[in-house]
Amino acid sequence: MINSTPIIGAPRAGSRTPRQQRGYRNPTDAWLLWIFFGWLGLHRYYIGDWKKGVAMTLTLGGFGLWSLLDGFFLTRRLRRINSGRL
Repeated sequence: MINSTPIIGAPRAGSRTPRQQRGYRNPTDAWLLWIFFGWLGLHRYYIGDWKKGVAMTLTLGGFGLWSLLDGFFLTRRLRRINSGRL
């Protein structure tokens, strides 16, 4: 006879891991998007800030200034997203 009691702490089949529930974003991917396509705001779409992404796309990254400033704050924003504090 097979024991059907679940192991305590084991995830159920089909359940999502905490990283998947939070919407984990890879910092390397975000930085590469910022480096090559920051002027279009593609890094903003990737991290889930689609409204700011649209604004950056329409203004070409705030004429470069907004995109440049995002380089200083991208790591902090990713940490907040990945810790679940959005």
